[in-house]
Amino acid sequence: MTLQSQYSASEYLEMVCQRLPVVKNILNTFGHMSLGQYTEQFNIPPCPAVQPRDDIRQAAFDQIYPVLGKNIAARTANDLMASGTVMTTTHLGIDYFANSVQGNLIYGAGILTGRSKGTTIPIFCFGNVPLNSSTFARGLLVYGTETGVSRKIPLRLPIFPDNEKRTMAGLAKPFTMAMQQRAIKKTIAWKKQNLISETTAGTILSLLEYEYAQDAVLNQDSYAAQAMIVNQMLGKRMLKTSEHPPDIVYLEIEKITAFLLDNDLNHKNSLAYRIFFNPTLRDTIIDQLDGCPGCWHADKLNARNAAQGKPDGTATGTVFFWGIDDFGRRVPLLLKSIKGDLHLCGRGDRGDFFTMNFTRDELMQALEKQKLLPSLFTCFLLICFARGFSCVGGVFQGAYLTRMKTCIVDSLKSQGDTTNAKIIKKITTTLYQDGMLAFMSPGQGNELLPTGPIEIIQAGGINKNDLARAIGLTVTQAHIAGLFGALKDADVLITRQQPDWQHMVAQACFTELYGKICLYEPC
Repeated sequence: MTLQSQYSASEYLEMVCQRLPVVKNILNTFGHMSLGQYTEQFNIPPCPAVQPRDDIRQAAFDQIYPVLGKNIAARTANDLMASGTVMTTTHLGIDYFANSVQGNLIYGAGILTGRSKGTTIPIFCFGNVPLNSSTFARGLLVYGTETGVSRKIPLRLPIFPDNEKRTMAGLAKPFTMAMQQRAIKKTIAWKKQNLISETTAGTILSLLEYEYAQDAVLNQDSYAAQAMIVNQMLGKRMLKTSEHPPDIVYLEIEKITAFLLDNDLNHKNSLAYRIFFNPTLRDTIIDQLDGCPGCWHADKLNARNAAQGKPDGTATGTVFFWGIDDFGRRVPLLLKSIKGDLHLCGRGDRGDFFTMNFTRDELMQALEKQKLLPSLFTCFLLICFARGFSCVGGVFQGAYLTRMKTCIVDSLKSQGDTTNAKIIKKITTTLYQDGMLAFMSPGQGNELLPTGPIEIIQAGGINKNDLARAIGLTVTQAHIAGLFGALKDADVLITRQQPDWQHMVAQACFTELYGKICLYEPC
């Protein structure tokens, strides 16, 4: 399509489908369904697995207990064990990103409506992203602005200073009262500049002055722990569906994986031990997954290590683990034989070399000392393929997770392990929950905009009637509401060449969804 002044919502959605075939397949299969019907596919019991999953209960409990207490830890661990699925599209951080926040609510619709048992919504999130990523773990995202979408929504209100923006969220130190105070001053300045309304400023200030300033938050020893507490409190502020709404609990998937690795690498028959330390199996998988999204690019990794000066920043992926430099930034790694022994080797963004022995003891010590972080492949290896959880992902996960599964299945077969190959082959790897919104806010004139926690909270939260209306939307309508994020994910031309594309999409959403989608206006 060529650029023009305006498209319909269906034309924008078609642009996304052309770039992201997974979205097209979802819409062709489920587009006519209501969200309520669609989310029933996530309500499945645990499937058979090649390894027992009991240790994941302890991994979840141990991560939650010091932060949210025994009651929530026990309930979350039990709910996780009773489910056959887990949500894996979210990034670590205090979450104001409309797509992930609403995606988690849609995923948990069964629990929110009482169709499914459980009192918590466990969410596995990735901590290996920088604070300044698109989800902006570095601070707050504000979708409701006084000047409309022409200002490029969402506005970013930082908590962490600019010099920490490239630190991985999972390794960030806790924010301080001084950072919180700077955010308060910034909010007041925004109000004086008429960037946000008095109501929006009041909501932000109430969050900063209450949730962010609690001793239980400020006294944590990591940002990850702070995020777990504040996300749980944001959920309570947003959800007014019952007297005791479910607790939304964000768990760091890399910490879950490290806990499981400590067990698995003590057992030579575990899937992880075999793939890491059986040379034939390991080499086959490294070769077959070379170039797979979410895995590694051997040529680029070798070029990065051989380059003069600082690496150029080309995306390389990493083999099994990320290294961690002294600044809390990740280092892409590959396996190399040095004097007959295997080593994980790589170079950080500053050009510094990273090298460590690839042995069980060295791996576990490095994980404990936060010198290594499990890669995306390793996380899914232990949680999805070894323990049988069906991971609910997004537009890219379904493709690369299926490719990982096929590679592992074929590699095990070549080793004569047809029993475990058959079990892994049956794991569902295409469950999809991404880019769908069920709630929007009015913009200026005939506009509908994405809605994040700030906008939901300032409008009084989500009640039973709102929820019923939301899950009555069709999957296609929810994708239209999510066009702001989907068009960026698909890297559609208009997002780079049309300065006011958000305004155009907001108008298209109004034409298609006004009177159908649940709207959140300030009280």
